[in-house]
Amino acid sequence: MDELRIVLFGRQDVHKEKLEKVLTNKKLFTSKDSSNEQRKPNSQKVVVVNTPDLFKREEELDDVLEKIKRSLRRVKPGPHVFLFVERFDEMEQEKKDALRIFENTFGEQALDFTMMVFTTDDQEEDEAAMMDKMDKFSIKTLTRHVDDRYFIFNIADIEHQQLQVTELQEKIKQMRKICHHFYTPEMLEQAEKALGKKEKEAPKTEAEWCSFYDRCGVIGTAVGTGIGYVVGCRGELTPTTGATIGGVVGMILSMVTAFLVVLAKFKIKKKFN
Repeated sequence: MDELRIVLFGRQDVHKEKLEKVLTNKKLFTSKDSSNEQRKPNSQKVVVVNTPDLFKREEELDDVLEKIKRSLRRVKPGPHVFLFVERFDEMEQEKKDALRIFENTFGEQALDFTMMVFTTDDQEEDEAAMMDKMDKFSIKTLTRHVDDRYFIFNIADIEHQQLQVTELQEKIKQMRKICHHFYTPEMLEQAEKALGKKEKEAPKTEAEWCSFYDRCGVIGTAVGTGIGYVVGCRGELTPTTGATIGGVVGMILSMVTAFLVVLAKFKIKKKFN
C-alpha cells in the first residue's frame, strides 16, 4: 500500500487525540473534524481523520453522524480501516451502544474494516496483566463483533511509540489480507438504504398504535353513521336514531377488526422469526 487511510471514531478525549498525533507524527489541527497526514522517506503515507464524539445525547447524534459521513470525503476514495478508539477499562453499555450505532449507520460490512484500539497510560502494567484484565473488563464482548481484532496502545510509553505504530500498521496490513479493498461510498449508500428500510419496518410505538386505533374508530363511526342513517330512512327507526346506532356499531366493529389484524400480524411475524 502506498497510502494508508485511517478513520478514528469513538469518544473524543485526550487519548484519541494523542493517538492521532502519534499516528501522524504532526501537531493536531484545531478542528475535531480534521485530517492529518504523515510521510517519511521510503515509508508509507498515512492519512488520519479524527471524527467527532460518537457518545452524544440522542438529539445531537444525527448531527454527529452526518459530520462523520462528511469526514469520509477527506480520505477519498475511502478509508482502509476504521479504528474504534476506547480506553482500556470496563466496557459500559454506552460503548456497546456506540458500536451498534456505528454499525447501523455504516452497515454491517463496515465491521469488516474495523479494529478496536484500547488506549492506556499505565506504564507499570505489563502485557500479561493486561491480558488478565481483558476478561475482567468484559472487553471481549466488544471485540467479538469485529472478529477479535484489537490492539492495546500505551500512549504514555514515549520510548516505544514508533514501535507500537509499526505493530499497529502490521496488524492492519494482516487484516487487509482478508479485506483487500477499502470502505467505499457505495457501501455507505447501501447502508443508508438498508437503515431507511429498517426504520420503516420498525415496530410502531405506543403512541402510533393509539393513533392507528383512533383513526380506525373515526372511520368506523363515520361509515356506521352513514349506513345507519340510510337504514333509518327506510325502516322503523328515525334517521337520527339509525345514524347513532350505526355509528356506535361501526366504531366497535372497526376497532375489533383493527385489533384482530394487528394480532394476526404479530403471530405471522413470530412464526417466521
